[in-house]
Order: sequence, then C-alpha cells, then structure tokens
Amino acid sequence: MSSLGIDIGGANLKVASEEGWEVVYFPMWKKAGELEKVLGDIAKKYSARKAGVVMTAELADIFRSKEEGVRFIGGICEEVFDEVFFLDVNGRLSKALDNPSDFAASNWVASAAFLLQEGYRNFLFVDMGSTTTDIIPVTDRIEAAKTDYERLKRGEMIYFGILRTPVFYILREFDSVPLCPEFFAITADVFAVTGDITSEEYTCETPDGKGRDEESCLRRLARTVCCDLEELGVDRAKQVALEAKKAMKDWLEKAVEAKADEYGLRIVFACGIGEFLIEEACNEIDIECSKLSSLYGDYSKLFPAFAMLKLVQNE
Repeated sequence: MSSLGIDIGGANLKVASEEGWEVVYFPMWKKAGELEKVLGDIAKKYSARKAGVVMTAELADIFRSKEEGVRFIGGICEEVFDEVFFLDVNGRLSKALDNPSDFAASNWVASAAFLLQEGYRNFLFVDMGSTTTDIIPVTDRIEAAKTDYERLKRGEMIYFGILRTPVFYILREFDSVPLCPEFFAITADVFAVTGDITSEEYTCETPDGKGRDEESCLRRLARTVCCDLEELGVDRAKQVALEAKKAMKDWLEKAVEAKADEYGLRIVFACGIGEFLIEEACNEIDIECSKLSSLYGDYSKLFPAFAMLKLVQNE
C-alpha cells in the first residue's frame, strides 16, 4: 500500500511520498470547503491509501476553536484515506483523535521524533517555513513546550517566515522613518529582491494582487514608507529589502543562541525554505549548522511531511 506524509498548514498542503513531494498553496481560511477534493486528488495522483498527517491549520480563523479545526481536518482525512495516522504533541501515533487538543500544531514534533529515531541527539532543530519558525531543543528527548502559546513564550517559536510575514513586523523603521502597519509588502518581496528566492518560490498571494517580478516587489516595499517607487528610488527600495533581511537574521541569531545556550547545544539541524537564512545566522554566532537538505535532499523543504511518511512506514 502506497503511503503519504502530509502536513496540513494554514496556508499550504505539504505532501511527501517515496516518489517525490509537492507543496500546494491552500489558504485554509478561504478554501476549507475544497479540502476533501484536493486531498482526494492528491491520494489519486500518488495511488495512496495510507497517510500520516500532522496539522497546524486548525488555527485558521474559519474554525471557532482548535478542537473544531482538528476534528474537521481529521474527519476529511479519514474520508479520503483507507488508513490514516495522526501524531499528537507527545509523539504518539494514533488512528483516533481521542483528545483533539493534543493533535493541534504537532508538525514540529514529527521532525524531532524522526531525527531521534534516526539516532541523532543533542541538537537544536530549526525549521523556517513560509509563515513561522520553530526552534526546538532536543537532548535525548524533545524538550520544547507542547503548545504554540508556550513555545512563543519560551522562544521556541517565532511567528515569522520567508514568504507571508508583513515587512513592518520585522523592520520597524528605515532611514529613521517608521514603517507603516499596513499590509503593503511581505517577506517574499524582501527575499525575491535580495535574490534568496525565485519568483517561482514566491508561492503565496501578493499583497496587492500584482506580479512577483522584481519591480513589483520593489513597488510594494516602497509603500511600506508611504512612497511610490519613483519617489523612493530603486536603490533605496532595495536597501529596505536588505535591512529587512538583516533585521530578520539578527532576530533569528538571538533566538537560536539563547535556546542553544539554555540546553548547551552546539549543533543546529536546519530545514525549510528558510534553510539559507538559518545557516547565515548560525555562521554569525559560531554554531555548527547541518542543513537537512544535505542529508535528505529537497525533502528538507517540507520536513514534517517527510518525517510523517517515515514514521508511518516504520509503524
């Protein structure tokens, strides 16, 4: 029976199989009603009847509560697949969502549990995706808190990512001008301009509904300081991008160093579409960075889904 590992996020469906992988842009807050069809198409495409599923989409504001979101997503998975396993925050695989709150935001657990199963110990697992960044200390066990609220409090999660974060959240001012708290530009615009992602990797919607080419990104960045591109100029708009990237890297450096020092860890396992930024941050603070792309190839881009695939296969 062919198996899949699936990470159902608020903005993306990430799918891993032995034959390959894909990331499907799927804003749950808009498209929840299409989830069964999309998962059904994925199951048919990979001839898969068995799946391992983790989720973070239960936080989408279409759901009244996390429990409602977990039950909705889990119920659809059970309809689509003949056999489905879910992973809770304690690292337990289960076919039943007996306590829904335990299955909320469990994707990072899959990654850490798989690396432990692979024999790795005493590392910091850092996964930077489109929207959030996980910073998970692992000794001979997973040391992180079990809820997003507690992980935010403890510095084990930062709510920023490579694509969807509004620029004003990471860069507070440019040339002594405070950035506007408007949805003018996102981090995808930043990293497209700095050359760290391609227009094809800019997979989410743009804030203004326009292009993903460099000029369109620069126009959006100019608006963050109440300018158009003609007024601010191309060079200064590019400088906004560079300063935003630096601010994000500086924030990441402090968070990684603090958590590494807390547990005496000197190696980071880095993954996600922000793997490049994690490596740059680690180089600045003299912590060894092992990119999971070097060990697992492109599965690094959707490591929780890949980890679920392997955990279910080993079950």
